Amino acid sequence: MSNAQRRRQERGARLSHSKKKGITRWHWWTAGAAFLAVIVIVGVVLSRGIPSGNSAGGNAARSAPAVGTTAPNASFSTLQGATVSIASLRGRPTLVWFVSTWCSSCEAGTQAMASHISQLRTDGVRVVELEMYNDLGQAGPSMASFAHTYAGQAAANPDWSFGQASEAATLRYDPNGYLDIYYLLNQSGQVVYINSSPAATIGSLLAKAQSL
Repeated sequence: MSNAQRRRQERGARLSHSKKKGITRWHWWTAGAAFLAVIVIVGVVLSRGIPSGNSAGGNAARSAPAVGTTAPNASFSTLQGATVSIASLRGRPTLVWFVSTWCSSCEAGTQAMASHISQLRTDGVRVVELEMYNDLGQAGPSMASFAHTYAGQAAANPDWSFGQASEAATLRYDPNGYLDIYYLLNQSGQVVYINSSPAATIGSLLAKAQSL
C-alpha cells in the first residue's frame, strides 16, 4: 500500500470515528431533553393538583338525615309556585313527607292521611307532602292531580300543603331512592321520627305527634 493510500485510509477512519462520537452525543442529548420534559410535565401536574371530583371524598355517598339531628335545609316549590325552604318551617312541628306520585303506597298513605289530618292538626302538626324531583325518573300524575285524587276534600285543609321537592332536597332527604319516606320535625327543626307508608304506620306517627 502506498503512502498516499495509507493516509486516505487513516483520514477515513478518523472521520468515521468523529461521526460515531457525534451520533453518540446526539443520542445522549435527546435522551436528556426527553427526561427533562417528563420532569417539567410531572411538575406542572403536581402543581395543579388532582381534581377534587376524582378523589375518594368527592364521590362519598351522602347519608339521609337521622333522628336527633337538625333537618338539613333545602327548598321546595308549592303548587302555587312559591319557593319555600325547609328551614323556614321551624317554629311549629311539621311532617315533611316525600312521595312519588306513581307508587301505590303513596296513594294509600295519602288516603290514610286524609282520614287523620284533623287529628294531626289538633296536635299542632302540619303536613307538607312533596313530590320527589322528576318523580324519581318515572312518569306519574302531577302533584295537583295526585292530591285531588287521593286527598279529596281534605287537600283543602290549611295545615296540609303539597308541592315539588327540588333536586337537592330529594337527594338530601332520599339518597337511597325510596318511593315513600317521611320525617317528623319538632318546632326547633330537629328530626324526631322517620318512617314510610303512613297507611301502615299512621298509629306510630300519631303517637309521636301527640308527644311533641
